[in-house]
Order: sequence, then C-alpha cells, then structure tokens
Amino acid sequence: MKKLIVILVMLLKCALSLNAMSYEQARRQALFLTDKMAYELNLTEDQYEAAYEINLDYLLNMQGERSLYGDYWTRRNSDLFYVLNARQYNYYI
Repeated sequence: MKKLIVILVMLLKCALSLNAMSYEQARRQALFLTDKMAYELNLTEDQYEAAYEINLDYLLNMQGERSLYGDYWTRRNSDLFYVLNARQYNYYI
C-alpha cells in the first residue's frame, strides 16, 4: 500500500506541476488510480465506480501542488471511508 501512496503522490506531483488538469487528463489519472486501488484493495464493481468518482472529483479540484494535501484530500479520504469496508480502508490508510 505504501507503494500505492508513493505512486499516487509522484503521479499527482507530475500532473499538478502544470497547474490545473484538463478533464481528459483528470479522467485518465482517475482511471489509473482507481485501477490500482481495485488491484490492491480487491474492490467490488460498485466500490470501483464510487472510488472512480471520488478520485475524479479530487483531481478536478486540484489547483496546483499546494492543494495536493488540502481540503479535497481530506474530503477524498472521508468519502473513501464510506465506500470501503473496514479492512480495505485500514489497508488504504
């Protein structure tokens, strides 16, 4: 899971270095992150769809590297808390 977090941070830093993402970039990144989460956390189809929407919303609301761990990061983790079961969420964290 640490690898997932490292990959997530590196990927987001690269993507956010150009400031706001286009919808297409955010969609591709959200699909990548959700696919990685599905593999690592063994998500169901419903969880996958919800996690994709959460990741997409998070990426579309980024306004640069400064906002990487801001309010939307907290909101994203809070939303994922309700989507994932306890075992999955603890592994994610």
